Amino acid sequence: MDYPKSVPSAGLVNGKFVDENPLTGTPGSLIPAAWGNGVTQEIVNVIKAGDLTPDETQNDQLLEAIQSVTAKGWNQDLALPIAALPLPTIATADARLAITPVALSTSGGRVSIPAGTYISLGQEVLSGRLGRSRTYLTANWSSADLLPSSSYFLRAQVIGGVLTFYMQRGSLYDLPPESLKGTVNGASGGGFASTPLDMCLAWVMTGTPGSAPTVRAIYNRAQLTWTQTVNGTGVVYLPLDPHARAARLVAGNPTPAPNAVTSLAFVQTGWLGGNYSYLSPVATTPGNNAVGWATPSSPYMCVLFSNNVVNDVSVSTVTASFDHTQSRSLWQSYQAEHTLGATIADSDELLLSMGIKGHQALTDYSVGIGVNFINAVNVHLSWEIIR
Repeated sequence: MDYPKSVPSAGLVNGKFVDENPLTGTPGSLIPAAWGNGVTQEIVNVIKAGDLTPDETQNDQLLEAIQSVTAKGWNQDLALPIAALPLPTIATADARLAITPVALSTSGGRVSIPAGTYISLGQEVLSGRLGRSRTYLTANWSSADLLPSSSYFLRAQVIGGVLTFYMQRGSLYDLPPESLKGTVNGASGGGFASTPLDMCLAWVMTGTPGSAPTVRAIYNRAQLTWTQTVNGTGVVYLPLDPHARAARLVAGNPTPAPNAVTSLAFVQTGWLGGNYSYLSPVATTPGNNAVGWATPSSPYMCVLFSNNVVNDVSVSTVTASFDHTQSRSLWQSYQAEHTLGATIADSDELLLSMGIKGHQALTDYSVGIGVNFINAVNVHLSWEIIR
C-alpha cells in the first residue's frame, strides 16, 4: 500500500496529504475512493486474520489483531506439522488440574478451575496442517449449569488465540474427531483423549439436582510413565485415570535385602477374584490356589513378588486392562525368583497369577492403586499407562 501518487487530483504535496489553508487559498488534498477503500481493506484483512470481527466503533482492533497474529506464530517457519506437535501438558506436581465441583439445587451443578496454572497446548497456524505449541496461564473459570445425570468432559483448546475451557458431553470411548478438536457445548463426542490441539482435563458425571458432580481428573504430561525406587516398609501408589485402557508394571529387587525377606503386594481393597499357580524346577507338580487374590486370609493375595529365602532376587511383570464404565480391571502377573549367587535352579520359583479388581473411586483415581512393600532394598518400580 502507498500514497495515491498516480492520481493527480489527490493534491499531494511532496508525496503526502496536506490540509486546506484558507489564508493562502491552497486547497487540501482529496482522498480517492479507490485508495480509501484499499487502505480500509488492508486494515480489515489484518483484523480478520487476528480472528476478530471488524467494528467501526473500536479504535484498537488493528493493534489487537497484530498481537493475536504474532502470538499465533504467523511466521510459518516457527510452525510444525500438527502430527509433530507434543501432547498438552499441565505444570502441576502430578500433571493434573485442580477442579472444584459445585452443587446447585436447580441443575446437575457446575465445575470451576482456579487461576495461576501454566498449561502448554497446541494452536493451529494453518488449519488442519500446521501448528505451534503455546503456554498459557489459567484464569478463574466456571462452567455453565450442567444437565442432571449426564456424562461430561472438561476440555480446553485455543480459540482466537485465547485458551478456552469448555464442557462437552460424551463417553469414555469416543474417538478423536478428524480436526483433533472438540465442540464447545457439544451434546456428544467429547470423551476422546487429549490431542495436540485439544486437552481433556476431566471426566465429570452429574447426578440429581442438588448433588455435586463427580470429577475424575485426567493426567496431561509428555510421557505417561512413572519410575520410583523404594526402601524399607511402606506403600507406593500407581497413577490411574479414566483414559487408561491398559497399563504395564515392572518391579524388581536386583539388590536383595541382606537379612530379611522382601515382599511386594497390592493393597487388598477392591480385589474381587483371581488365582495363582506356583512352579519350581524341583517340584513334580505345580501348586494352585483357586481363590487367589480374592481371599484376604490367603498369604498370596495380590502378590507381585515375595522372596522365600534371604538373598533372593526377584522381578515381576504385570499387565492390566481397564473397563472404566464398569469400574473394574483385569490383571496378570508373572514373577521370577532366584537366589543370588546360586549356580543351579533348585531355589528358583515362578509365580503366575491373575486378579480382578473393582475400582475404588476415592483412591484409585485420586491417589492411585496402592502397592505395599516390606523390607525393600532399592526395589524399582516402572509404571506405564497406555491409552
